[in-house]
Amino acid sequence: MDDISGYTDAVRGMWGDADYPALADRFAPAAHDLVDALAPGPHDQVLDVAAGTGSAAALARERGAAVLATDLSPRMVALGRGRTAGSGVVWLEADVEDLPLPPTCADIVLSSFGLIFAPRPAVALAQVRRALTPAGRFGLTAWTPDGFMGRMTRVMRRHSPAPPGLADPLDWGRPEMVRDRLAAFTDVGVVTRTLPWHFDSPAAMTAFLLAHSPVHAAAAAGLGGARAAEMFTEVEEMTGPAGWPVRLDAEFLVATATVGNT
Repeated sequence: MDDISGYTDAVRGMWGDADYPALADRFAPAAHDLVDALAPGPHDQVLDVAAGTGSAAALARERGAAVLATDLSPRMVALGRGRTAGSGVVWLEADVEDLPLPPTCADIVLSSFGLIFAPRPAVALAQVRRALTPAGRFGLTAWTPDGFMGRMTRVMRRHSPAPPGLADPLDWGRPEMVRDRLAAFTDVGVVTRTLPWHFDSPAAMTAFLLAHSPVHAAAAAGLGGARAAEMFTEVEEMTGPAGWPVRLDAEFLVATATVGNT
């Protein structure tokens, strides 16, 4: 995509339009798995990029680390500050592709379902690498292409295609792609986990997503009534019979790595 700044502005606006905290709570188990994998402690400086409302940042702070959380959305930063008020987490509005931070400022950089949406993975990773100290650790979570979230994303793209020229966030859920992108790091680890994705019915899931997911709300607004309904009907059919409870395990990947020798 030629106009990255235009895309970034659009994303910033999109994330200011939805009531995200309820969805962030659904994703919190992944943040726990990520923080457990990186094991921050009282002597660590932790940087959470594309932090959303700060699920991972708050957990790292609970372990005694000094934590700086960043997000490109002013609304997410405001919500995160409110969520972590009094805990000592510091917040900064910043794009993961352009972090206004000094080199080697973090012992750990992490991102739970955030950095994967950067339109230029190499640029984002260069910023991560620059921020990390020698022997610093990096970790992220990503939806796997064959898990429910990945399959739902593909359904949505058929109805509402992504702008051309952007990296596919689902590529971060492919172990071989992760290892390739993290080739400059050492001790690359990739594990697969799941989190519960439960609702009273498929229709209840759709209502929840429209209320709390900026991506789903924006897709619905862009498509309009009938076309949006068609898209969500197809999504609902993936979960089981209409009216039955939705009881799915949403699969995601946890990737970790250590800064290698330059």
